[in-house]
Amino acid sequence: MNDMNELLNKYRALYDIDGISKDYLDKIEYDLQIKLPNDFREVSSFYSGGDVGGKNIHSFLFSDSTNLIGETLRIREAVGLPSRFVVIAEQDESIIVMDTENKPSIIWLDSVEITKLEEQDFISEPDVWENFSDFFNHILDDEEEERKY
Repeated sequence: MNDMNELLNKYRALYDIDGISKDYLDKIEYDLQIKLPNDFREVSSFYSGGDVGGKNIHSFLFSDSTNLIGETLRIREAVGLPSRFVVIAEQDESIIVMDTENKPSIIWLDSVEITKLEEQDFISEPDVWENFSDFFNHILDDEEEERKY
């Protein structure tokens, strides 16, 4: 797991955006009936979702109209997404979810394979990160690299 001060400093060097409140994180947990990983809560103290990363990752703004809560509930209803997963981003033909109970925690997979999350029987191997802070560090590294060019 990455050092939070290091992630905060890296993020602040790239962006000037504040995080979200503990109350809103509690609301996410209540509405989705999950327990957010500690590193997600810590990163959320300074990152509130949105564009980040050289791959142009657009995480759902945690408190916007198209948000993490609404999209997770929508995908749960549409495809029977197990309740321990939180949808943190949808990209072109792919989706990024956070498993709130197991490792690896972050799974970036083809959208058509969302129904295979429980069995982990994927046709295309997804990208995975052990935890949210590793994933966040990865996308910050991509952003730093992209800004060089």
